[in-house]
Amino acid sequence: MAKGLIHSFESFSTLDGPGIRYVVFLSGCFFRCVFCHNVDMVESLPGTYKEYSVAEVVEKINRARPYFVRSGGGVTLSGGEPFFQFNFIRELLSEFKREGIHTAVDTCLYTSSQQIKEVSEWVDLFLVGLKHIDTRKHKQLTGRNNDLILENISYLNSLKKPFWLRYVVIPGITSDKGDIRRLAEFLAQFSSLQGVDLLPYHRLGIKKWQAMNKEYTLSCAKPPTEEEMEEVKLAFRAINLPVLAC
Repeated sequence: MAKGLIHSFESFSTLDGPGIRYVVFLSGCFFRCVFCHNVDMVESLPGTYKEYSVAEVVEKINRARPYFVRSGGGVTLSGGEPFFQFNFIRELLSEFKREGIHTAVDTCLYTSSQQIKEVSEWVDLFLVGLKHIDTRKHKQLTGRNNDLILENISYLNSLKKPFWLRYVVIPGITSDKGDIRRLAEFLAQFSSLQGVDLLPYHRLGIKKWQAMNKEYTLSCAKPPTEEEMEEVKLAFRAINLPVLAC
């Protein structure tokens, strides 16, 4: 049975899927996002994770099950990037579904379509984090281009798997009106899209960068105002895309 590297657990989240969620934060990621607020989870450095078996995680979550089941919630795999530990999440998701637990995976979808297909039958909801619609800008922000991600969003839709699109709004960086319009038009073609989850940029992760002696290159970026967030929301609503409440 596979073992996974887990950074931490959060037993009462209302932001990572429907209802109350038990969130499992896995170590490791394919990206190096310049605004990452979980940078301590990215590189799997010694002391930043603990090794768990599938059985240990399922037992831990089952103890909290009465709290999240009553709310219509479930378990969300996050990180880091869950697909970075594919063999582990495949077994873990299979066990969760055997237990009748609602599952969500918070992912950038930077993986193969085959891996997506292999786990899709055990995933009730994908939370797809797209950092930018423009390939060049996406690479500047993450170190990777977005071609594979856009292809996999289309593939996810072909599998008829429900998904949310999560997008971090950073004024002057991800909030350009033309880029937002392109993103909205891209998403409008997908029937499996259940909502656009717009996340206002925040600076809470800077201390983690400093603690790891890493340079935070977006130190001049500011969180969006309510007016700036509303302007972005209107761009999606203008073509009848569902925007989730913040």
